[in-house]
Amino acid sequence: MEKSMVFDEKEIQSMVERALKDVFKTMLSVDIELKECITAEDGGDNHSPWSKCDGALVIGNVGFAGLVSGMVYIAMTDQLARQVSMRMLGMSSAELGSGHDLVNDVIGELTNMSSGAFKNQLCDRGYRCRLSIPSIIRGKYFVVEGSTAQFRQIFVFSYGDEVLTFELLMKMDENGGEDGKL
Repeated sequence: MEKSMVFDEKEIQSMVERALKDVFKTMLSVDIELKECITAEDGGDNHSPWSKCDGALVIGNVGFAGLVSGMVYIAMTDQLARQVSMRMLGMSSAELGSGHDLVNDVIGELTNMSSGAFKNQLCDRGYRCRLSIPSIIRGKYFVVEGSTAQFRQIFVFSYGDEVLTFELLMKMDENGGEDGKL
């Protein structure tokens, strides 16, 4: 994996931190804090805080394509995803119910808004790109293998006593967007 590409690690960290803090503050009236930034240079799974988690996880993901292409994964425990959903929707646990539909919708929307806020900062710097629609992954022992990514970082944020991650994989796409089409 190449070291870095468009931005240095500190600039990307600042962009990610701004995107997540703004979205969580606006949508949930919650302040989250960046605890750790992990650079996963070898593509191995040992870097992910979720690789050994045996609890249920909820992961939202959004892709982006253009002059810079990549994927964003926002991951958290099912328990935190339910807390976030109740707060965002103003519902009790009983009102939220035991199904996954509302939680999936909320985590998908938060992933979409956070990825969009990050993408807008890329576009502001001249790297036009577009987002895919969000999707949700549920499971345990979550690992992303980013073998073709030129840049991969995992940002660990605190949300009260819980954590969530924003995993970013990016690469330059020299042909992306040059013809005016993204």
